[in-house]
Amino acid sequence: MGDIWTRIVTGIFFLIVMIGGVVINEYSFLILFSLLVVLCINEYHGIIHNLLSATAKWKTTYKAINTFFSVIIFGIVFLVASGKIPLISLSLLCGFPLTWLVIEMYTKSEKPFYNVCLNSMAIFYLAIPLSASCLLAFNAGEYSWHYLLAIMMFAWSNDSFAYLFGRFFGKHKLFERISPKKTWEGFFGGVAGSVLFAYILSILFPLWTGYNVSFTTYAILAVITAISSTYGDLAESMIKRNLQIKDTGTVLPGHGGFLDRFDGLIFSLPACTLYLTFFQG
Repeated sequence: MGDIWTRIVTGIFFLIVMIGGVVINEYSFLILFSLLVVLCINEYHGIIHNLLSATAKWKTTYKAINTFFSVIIFGIVFLVASGKIPLISLSLLCGFPLTWLVIEMYTKSEKPFYNVCLNSMAIFYLAIPLSASCLLAFNAGEYSWHYLLAIMMFAWSNDSFAYLFGRFFGKHKLFERISPKKTWEGFFGGVAGSVLFAYILSILFPLWTGYNVSFTTYAILAVITAISSTYGDLAESMIKRNLQIKDTGTVLPGHGGFLDRFDGLIFSLPACTLYLTFFQG
């Protein structure tokens, strides 16, 4: 019982911080998500620490460099999305993964390419996907959090409804080899829960934000979020199964680590950004 209450209290605090950081203004959003990027990168380096072929000093240096790279990447995307620097500035992002090839020339590692792949993965798997939040936040041409917060809520509702439906009705395994507890019933329950929230937000958000977004648009985003979040969860499960770990961290009591909590958003943020860019632009 104590574990359940710990999970609930942590979840409530987590929701307050996330919603507050997104809703207050663009700078609170910038601080919140920049911090999130840093925490996720730190956690990622914690789980790959023993995989890197390098001295302890270089492993620490790797983490520091990747943290710096990731914050700069997020900052560049934020400035482009907010219209403060030109779109062509995004071409700078290509240089960060390539820089790891140069760095490895000086480490004297026996497996330089191995290290390059592991370090670059932090950029491709975390920094760039989380930076998609900036494009969502400025989708309207100015800072407006309605799309971003909606997608966050769809991801959270998908997790909750998938868990409940899977627990009480789950019979048919979704992807047993990677995640034995996930079921098709849980998956469809998560989709249904996300669409339900889409209906609620289509009524409330226009009153709160002043932006009129149709239920159809929110429902499509809800389905995209549910599907991509499920793949994000499965991807994280695959990584943890390969590394033989239960959670990526313990910083969130009852919820594991930041990667455990945001694995769905890592996939759903860029997926929804692509939809809004090419089909709702």
